[in-house]
Amino acid sequence: MNHADLDQLLILQEKDVRISKLRKELASLPEQRTRLLRQMEAIKQKAVAAKQEVAGIEKSIRDVEATVETKRAYIGKMKTLQSNTRKNEEYQMCIQEVEKTEAVIDSLETSELELMERLETAKADMAQKIQRARDAQREMEETLARFDRTAETDKELLDHLNVERADLAAAVPEDSLGEYERMTKSKGVPVIVPMDEKGHCGGCHMVITDNARMKVLGGHETVYCDNCHRVLH
Repeated sequence: MNHADLDQLLILQEKDVRISKLRKELASLPEQRTRLLRQMEAIKQKAVAAKQEVAGIEKSIRDVEATVETKRAYIGKMKTLQSNTRKNEEYQMCIQEVEKTEAVIDSLETSELELMERLETAKADMAQKIQRARDAQREMEETLARFDRTAETDKELLDHLNVERADLAAAVPEDSLGEYERMTKSKGVPVIVPMDEKGHCGGCHMVITDNARMKVLGGHETVYCDNCHRVLH
């Protein structure tokens, strides 16, 4: 790479860095979109699960109420039988059945109260998760619209930069341009990097040799990093 061409290549490299950044941003948008949709689906599933929880508790309450009604009907039959029987044994059996069934009803009504407390909590949780899903849906739609705007803007800018890049590349001697482009293909940009005041390569951050350092400071020839083989300036 001709040292005299470094200034032109640095300008070209600056353009390539911007182009590379834009391409990465564009390439990342589909993944960001997919991740956002997955997050939205997870939020929706939580809302669905909360609805199912409420529905399940409501069904349990209805089942308990139906069972209580059945038990009350049974008590009515036992009391009717009790009033109609003339047998002491049968009479006592009816009393026992009524008492036992009333105890079951008390237990069922206690469980119903507990279920109603759970239902109140579950409904509050459901309302919160539904609202969260609505908010997330709105936020997602806004973000997706922003992704679309970003993609459109980035594509237009990328086209513009590629045109500018072609003009800049045309002004660089073929040999230097060819070496520069081979390096960018294998290493990515930047391939022309600064040396800091302590003699570190701006690409791999390793300390370069004293001989290479003196050549960079001299500024009259092309110097390559001994470690990563990038061009130093």
